[in-house]
Amino acid sequence: MSFFEAELIQHAAPTLLGRKQANLFSIPLQALPQYREEIEKYQRQLSAKGICVVYLYSCQKRVFILVYRQKAMQRYLKAASVRRYLESIGYPLAVEEKNIVAQAIRHLRKRMQQYHEFPHEIGFFLGYPVADVFAFIQQKGRNYKRVGYWKVYGDEEKALRIFQCYEDCKEKMMQQVAAGVPILSVLGVA
Repeated sequence: MSFFEAELIQHAAPTLLGRKQANLFSIPLQALPQYREEIEKYQRQLSAKGICVVYLYSCQKRVFILVYRQKAMQRYLKAASVRRYLESIGYPLAVEEKNIVAQAIRHLRKRMQQYHEFPHEIGFFLGYPVADVFAFIQQKGRNYKRVGYWKVYGDEEKALRIFQCYEDCKEKMMQQVAAGVPILSVLGVA
């Protein structure tokens, strides 16, 4: 298993296994040339499953990779409250309905480059509960009940179940790949 594959499993297993809309992880910028071909292979092969792998942002030392399920993200971004909020802060989501995800990601990328940080709305892209994303924005990241994959403001018990599901996904994939099963075979792509 390569470094990139280990990172992919560690940080994107819930998305790869269809339990989460998207995951974001980073690799050292200096490692990108070494893994570029492998990343491109995964981009091509995972697209058959409706899973996209895109370079979202890079800074001086790291490159951030977004792994997402196209249909799940499209549904989430079309939710009325999410869409209204994103449009209110400048996301051009009303133009072409079928390209809502690509438009939104392009705008997110611009915001990250402009501010050199993760804008609070990134939780929408990662599929966090809408109420928790809005609470995070309103509370400025404070006054949360619990921290896990996101800061929980609402249903703590449900969040704990989801966190455990994500951990189970990582464990399942890691065990299978450690036993010699290629990632793409685990997903039924190869």
